[in-house]
Formats: sequence, C-alpha cells, structure tokens
Amino acid sequence: MLHEESTYLVTSMLQSVIREGTAASAAALGFTAEAAGKTGTTNDYRDAWFVGFTPDLLCVVWVGFDDNTPVGLSGTRAALPIWVDFMKAALDGRTPTEFLPAPADIVEVEIDKDTGLLARPGCPKKRMEVFVAGTEPREPCGAH
Repeated sequence: MLHEESTYLVTSMLQSVIREGTAASAAALGFTAEAAGKTGTTNDYRDAWFVGFTPDLLCVVWVGFDDNTPVGLSGTRAALPIWVDFMKAALDGRTPTEFLPAPADIVEVEIDKDTGLLARPGCPKKRMEVFVAGTEPREPCGAH
C-alpha cells in the first residue's frame, strides 16, 4: 500500500518533468492538460520511451526495434510526440481534471537549486519544493 504523502511527492516530481524537465516540449507540441511523466532512453539509443499520465488516463509509448537495432533518438524526440498526439486525441472534449491536493502534512519550501538547502535572498537559482513535514531542509544555503 502506498502512503498518500509518498504518492503526492512522486507525482509532484513527475509533474516537473513535463513543466520544466525533459518532457517540457509537450507544451510546444500542443499538450496543455495537467500531467506527469518520465522520459527514457537506453544505452546506445536502442530504446526510447515516455510514460505519462493525467488524473484520468495513463499512456506508455515505446519506440524501438525487436532486433535491438538502435533507434538513434531519445525518448523526448521519439516517444513524447507520439504520446502527445495520443493524449490530445484521447482527452479531446473531456473536462480537464486536476491531481488531488496536497495532503495536510505536505509542506512547500523554497530551496536553493544548487545545494538543496533553504534558499536565502542572495541565492541566484531558487525553486519551491514539497516535502513531508519534518523532512524539509532546515539549514540555510551558505554558498551565496
């Protein structure tokens, strides 16, 4: 059984893949629904994949050859566009839904992206990050 907090944290991490990570190009391809996912590329570009989900639908795309010949493309380049096309069609006409809100014991703190410690005013790269209460960093960044 998964804990509600763990599920929320993993979903949050996978949402950042689409918002600002290796799958951020989904927006440029016309995908605007709230989603989470993960790209993947094996050694020598033999396999490329993307697994992504909305609160209502999960889709996995694998691109590769049965004889292990390299595809020559990453998951972002080969599988993500196929996923976007499928998901846009599958969700067309449906009312967008959102992921569940954070459980009560999830806290959001601003951290320094370089150190993972609490951001200070002088930190040049900051981001909001979620934690189970009591596990968030308590030490301020001393690098900036």
